[in-house]
Amino acid sequence: MSVCRPARCLFLRTTSTTLPKPTPPNRNFSTSTPRTARRRRPHYPSIKASDLKILNEAASVQFPTYNPTESSLAAKKYTPAQLAAIKAAETVIDPRDLYTQGQDRSDPWLLPYESDLRNMDPVKDHAPKKSIEDIKGRKEFRRTNRVERDEAIARVTTENMAKFYPDGVPTGEKTSEQHQLWEEAIVASMTQAALDPRTTYWSKDPKVVEALADPEHSALLPDLPRIENRMAKMTRRLSTEEEEDPRQKRLLLYMNWDKQQLKGVRVKTLVVHGVTNQTRMGKIRSMYYLTIAGNGDGLLGVGEGKSVEPEEGRKQSVMAAIRNMRPVPRYENRTTFGDLEKKVGATVVRLYSRPPGFGLRVQHLIFELARAAGLQDLSARTPRSRNKMNVIKATWEALCNQKLPDEISRARGKKLVDVRRVYYGGSVH
Repeated sequence: MSVCRPARCLFLRTTSTTLPKPTPPNRNFSTSTPRTARRRRPHYPSIKASDLKILNEAASVQFPTYNPTESSLAAKKYTPAQLAAIKAAETVIDPRDLYTQGQDRSDPWLLPYESDLRNMDPVKDHAPKKSIEDIKGRKEFRRTNRVERDEAIARVTTENMAKFYPDGVPTGEKTSEQHQLWEEAIVASMTQAALDPRTTYWSKDPKVVEALADPEHSALLPDLPRIENRMAKMTRRLSTEEEEDPRQKRLLLYMNWDKQQLKGVRVKTLVVHGVTNQTRMGKIRSMYYLTIAGNGDGLLGVGEGKSVEPEEGRKQSVMAAIRNMRPVPRYENRTTFGDLEKKVGATVVRLYSRPPGFGLRVQHLIFELARAAGLQDLSARTPRSRNKMNVIKATWEALCNQKLPDEISRARGKKLVDVRRVYYGGSVH
């Protein structure tokens, strides 16, 4: 037995305490500045004292405090508990933040125009229809004869010309341009008078005739004249009699859609490969297709198709993807509600919600799914297997089966309020 090894071990034990330990080399593998030396940008921009004073004045003007009269009116409408909740919310929310960050609503329930809803807009609001009982007297009318029609056309044409020239018809010599406008106004007035129902019917009670042209009474006036000729009828017949795919026809009946809605769906085939089926007759080769479909506004579907004919398999996958479209919940119509994780087979997909302006920093398959669903800010990781079919299916299941904060709060018996959406209108500045 050799004595060198025990002696060497003893020598190493005695020298280990005296010799310094070698330090690992500290090399920077990136040219970016270390995080400790970086200067972090503030979340909110710095505001000067002068600008702050202007903001305070504007906020006090736009969001004034309640006076005693308004407080008494609010007390008649709300309970004491509701008034206490309103005052508590107003003390927490700074009026300056409302002025700087407040914006118009962007949810699906916003009004189509800005109004306090006190007055009826003659253009955007539909006039309420009145019944026949609102006209007093006898409701009898008949078609006009030639003389009555000419008189009515002259009267209605004069009324229409008064709309073109509210300050009166210009007298004296007219230029060529003024004369052309004059002729166009006459033609337009006479055409509108010929289509007016007041020139077609006559009654002893003038209110009955006026009701025919009143939008609150008449159902004929909003209709426009239609072109009924042989060419238009042939065009309509040819467009309706064009050859239609029976599979697409069944899909439209199943979805209760029309062709225009079907054209707005974005479809893309992501996976294509050949498969072989071993039978007693030999190997039968066919093509497999996996397609996604989405309208870019919260609907997403995944479909599969397989056929010996490539075009037939692709159509099967497209129709299946449209038929399988499901709603995708989106926070502020741009990202997911929190972080998501889904496992399909050996593939794990993790999706992370991101702030506005982050973009879609994901792999190409998840990018196509997010774009078809209408997501704009998202990041993702696939730490395990990256099988294309499993990645697509896992992402689809994760996006469609999100747990919404409202459902979680309702299950816990809590009340959830999104402050940024309720008080700041979804503003992120």
